[in-house]
Amino acid sequence: MRADPEEQTDAVAAWAQLDQARAAYHEDPTGAMAVALRAERVGNEADDPALRGRALALQTLITIHGGGLRAGFALAAGAEVDAEAAQHPVTTVEVAAMGAHLAFFSGSFREALRHAERCVAVADTTDDDVLRIFARRQSCMVFGNLDVPEWPARLDELLALTMGAGDRWEEAISRNDLAHLTMVRGDDAGALAEVARGMAVAEALAPRNRFALGVLSCTRADIHLAGGRPMEALGDARGAMAHLCAQGEPNPYIFGMSVCAEVRALLALERVDEASASGRAGVARLHRTVPQIRAMILQDISAALRAGGRAEEAYDALAEAAELERLAFRELTELHRDFERAVAEHGVARTEADALAAKNLELERTVAQLADAHRELEELQGRLREQAERDWLTGLFNRRYLAGVLERADAHGDDDAPLSVAALDLDHFKAINDRFGHEVGDQVLARAARLLEATVRATDVVARTGGEEFVVVMLGTSAADAVACAERLRAAIADAPWHAVAPGLEITASIGVVSAHATRTDELVRLADRRLYAAKEAGRNRVDATSFAAAA
Repeated sequence: MRADPEEQTDAVAAWAQLDQARAAYHEDPTGAMAVALRAERVGNEADDPALRGRALALQTLITIHGGGLRAGFALAAGAEVDAEAAQHPVTTVEVAAMGAHLAFFSGSFREALRHAERCVAVADTTDDDVLRIFARRQSCMVFGNLDVPEWPARLDELLALTMGAGDRWEEAISRNDLAHLTMVRGDDAGALAEVARGMAVAEALAPRNRFALGVLSCTRADIHLAGGRPMEALGDARGAMAHLCAQGEPNPYIFGMSVCAEVRALLALERVDEASASGRAGVARLHRTVPQIRAMILQDISAALRAGGRAEEAYDALAEAAELERLAFRELTELHRDFERAVAEHGVARTEADALAAKNLELERTVAQLADAHRELEELQGRLREQAERDWLTGLFNRRYLAGVLERADAHGDDDAPLSVAALDLDHFKAINDRFGHEVGDQVLARAARLLEATVRATDVVARTGGEEFVVVMLGTSAADAVACAERLRAAIADAPWHAVAPGLEITASIGVVSAHATRTDELVRLADRRLYAAKEAGRNRVDATSFAAAA
C-alpha cells in the first residue's frame, strides 16, 4: 500500500531528524529517544520498514547506552526484521551497529566482530562520510576492546574522517581512543598529550560535552594509574563521574570504569577503607547493570583486603563478585533465548537452516564460555574461602577454621575414640622481637609453622591462634601418643638451626597437652592452655600433660 503525500513528507522529516538524533544521543539521550519514538510512529503509519528499522535501532542504542541490555534485546528483534525487509544501506548500517553493541555487551564477541565489520563495509558502499564516521565510531568499541590487528590503522582513519568532516565531538572521542591506544603501547607522555588535545576540543562544545569529558577524564585516570600517579588518577576518576552524572542517569559502562579507576587509585594510596566504601557505593549506583564491571570492582576490593590480612572481608567481597558473575551468566543466557523467541514472534524470515544453525551454534559456544568462566570463578571463590581460614603470615589454619574443627568434633565425637589437644607457645617471643626486630620475629613464626606441620600427621590440625601461640588437634590420639607427639614438636623447635635466621637466635617452646574421651572440646582447649602456662612456670622448653585435673 502506498503512503499518501502527507505521510511521505512526515517520513522525510523523520528521516532527517533521525540523522541529527543519531549524532547527539550520547550527550542528549532523552531528546534523541523522543525523536526515535516519533520516527517509529511515522514509520508505522507510512508502513516504511527502513524508517521504522532506523528508529528501533536508535532506540536500542540509546537503551544500551543507559544500561538496559534486556530492553535493548526486546527492541532489536523488530529492527532486524525491518532492516531485512528494507535492504536500505543506512538502516543496514544502523542495525549492524546495534547488533555489534548487543553482542559485545552480552559476551558474544565473535558475533560482535561480525556485526562491526558489516557495519563499516556497508557504510563504505555509500558516499556519506557522516554515515561512515558513525559506522566506525560504533565499531570502535568492538575493534578496540578485542584488539584487532588493524585497530591502530582503523583509528587513524576515523580521526582523519572526523577532522575532514569538521565533526568536533567525534574528533574528541577519537582522540580519547587514540590516547588509550598510546597508553597501551607504553607512551605515557604521548597518551596524556592526546587526552589534552581531546579535552580542548570537547570543552569548546559546551553544554553538549559532558559525556565526552567524562570519557576523556576516565581515560586520563587510567593513564595516570598506569604511570604510577594515583592522586591525579583519583581526581580524574571523580571528575569523570561528575561529568557523567550531570547528564542524569550516567552511562553505566563508562561510570563503572570510572569507579574502577577511583577504587584502584585509593588502593594505590593505601586508603583501603575509603576504596571499599567508594567501590560499594558505585556498585549500588550501577544496580543491576553491567554485572561484569561490578564484579571487577568487588574483586579489586577483595584483593586489597586480602593483601591487608583482612581475609574474611575479602571473602565477603569476592562472594558478592561471584554472585554477580552468576547473575550475568543467567541473564545473558535468558537474553539470548528471549531474543531468539522474539525474532520468531516477529516473523523474521530465518528460512536458511544453515544460518539458523550457525546462530544457535554461536549461542551454544557463548553459553559454554560463560559456563567455563562461572566454574573458574567458583574455583577462585573456593580458594579465597580457604585463604579466609588461613593465617596470612604462616599459612596455618586460623581461629576461624579451628572453631569449625572443634565444633564438628563436638557434634560427631566418638566416645571410644580419644581426642587430644596440644597448646604451644614460643618462649620469650617478645624478647626476640625486641632484640632482633619484628621481621626476624615473623620469620621465626613462619619457620616454626613449617616445623609443626612437618612433625604432625596429615590428619592432625595445626592452627595459629594468635601471636606466637599455636594449637594442635589430634583426632583419635591417646594420651601417650599425644605426649610423644608434643615432645617431638618441642624437640623440632629447640633443635632447629635458628642461627640461620639471625646469629645468636635460639628458640624453644612450652607445650600443654590434654587427652580425653567424650569431653567438650572447649574444655580441652582451656585445660591445654592452663598446662601450657604450667610448663612455662616450671622453666619453659618442656611439655606438661599432668598439671591440673583432666577432663572427664
